[in-house]
Amino acid sequence: MKNAKSLTYYLAVYPDETGLFWTKFADFDCLVDQGKTVEDAIAQSTAFLDSVAEYMVEHNKPFPAPSSIMDFKKKLDPADGEVLCIVPVTVYPPAKTERINITGKGDVFARIDDFAKRRHLTRSDLMITSTLEYIKANS
Repeated sequence: MKNAKSLTYYLAVYPDETGLFWTKFADFDCLVDQGKTVEDAIAQSTAFLDSVAEYMVEHNKPFPAPSSIMDFKKKLDPADGEVLCIVPVTVYPPAKTERINITGKGDVFARIDDFAKRRHLTRSDLMITSTLEYIKANS
């Protein structure tokens, strides 16, 4: 599991008596988060799992093996209440930097470079950040 490109864990979402929603990754000890809406709770939990993944990689800690949906359901504690939904959440553990080759027209790269330079970024930083923002906005 140490150098996996991505891992998918299941997340249980529960309603609570205050109208909020709380979540739990049963494959991890004590990974619980909450949100005002189901979507917010899932987004908060996904971001939290990304932070935990970064910590685990930095401290050379192994990732738990992701459970199948059947095994995940068995891990849930009935005392937590009735599960509203279960969603898969994919985490991308930080990995070593990779160099890739991108083909494009020179004038396009010149525009990208000028834009990045005005914002004190490298071409790579701009392209990676922009791509991740595009993915987030269109997911």
